[in-house]
This record gives sequence, structure tokens and C-alpha cells, in this order.
Amino acid sequence: MRFGNFSNQDYRIALDTKTQLFWASDKNDPSIKASGVTITEALNKLYEKTNGQVHQQYAN
Repeated sequence: MRFGNFSNQDYRIALDTKTQLFWASDKNDPSIKASGVTITEALNKLYEKTNGQVHQQYAN
């Protein structure tokens, strides 16, 4: 198994299986987080919280 950093994105995504919410966090400051029912919703909220510092480069 190969481990490593495979993403150049400015964010990280996690799924909370208890609440069934996706969490997006800023890669440089993990204390900045946003949640949503979909990954897109979580990323849009994170984009707003960071005033556009986290880029919205993701697949729809």
C-alpha cells in the first residue's frame, strides 16, 4: 500500500458518519471548517468563510 499526499487542493474533506455531514476544512488552517449535506455544499460554505482563499476547484 502506498501512502502520501495525492492532492494539491486547498481543502480537506471528511464524512462524519454519525451525522451524515461532509466537513470541509482549510488545509493551511484546519480550525476553519464548514459542513454540508453534500461535498459541494460544504466547499461552498468553506469558500465563503475564507473569503475566497480556498479555491472552488472540484468536480461536480
